[in-house]
Amino acid sequence: PRTTPATESIKGQFIGPAQLVDAGNTTPEAALVSGFWAQSIGDYDAVMASTEPKTQADAKGWLGDKATFRGRSQTMFASFQGLQILARKTVASDKVELKYQFSFKSAPAPRVTKIIEVVKVNGAWRGGHTRAYDANWDDGSEPEPQL
Repeated sequence: PRTTPATESIKGQFIGPAQLVDAGNTTPEAALVSGFWAQSIGDYDAVMASTEPKTQADAKGWLGDKATFRGRSQTMFASFQGLQILARKTVASDKVELKYQFSFKSAPAPRVTKIIEVVKVNGAWRGGHTRAYDANWDDGSEPEPQL
């Protein structure tokens, strides 16, 4: 587990390109932001380290070739407009789901809302499976404070 100066400051806020940072992994929210940050700078190894071990094989599939990952990520994130965590649902003491929205000026899509499972492994939170948002998910969730 590790913290950074940004670990506790990312809850509820819209995180634009300038605020996308390594936020550590001691909270599910920080782990999500850190994973996006690692992807934005094209750090393949950091993305893999931020991924829950059971989903790393799937992650390798969507990350593609390690040699070309940095360039592809930096191209994609050149149009990144922001990320915001909208709500959280505690599934178990070591499993949380986060509803988040991200937006790009161009591909993959202008604005997308998704659900990510975040799992605690050896004291550190790591991203797991991601799926499309369904309004039924909101039942039992806790909205993030909007700052």
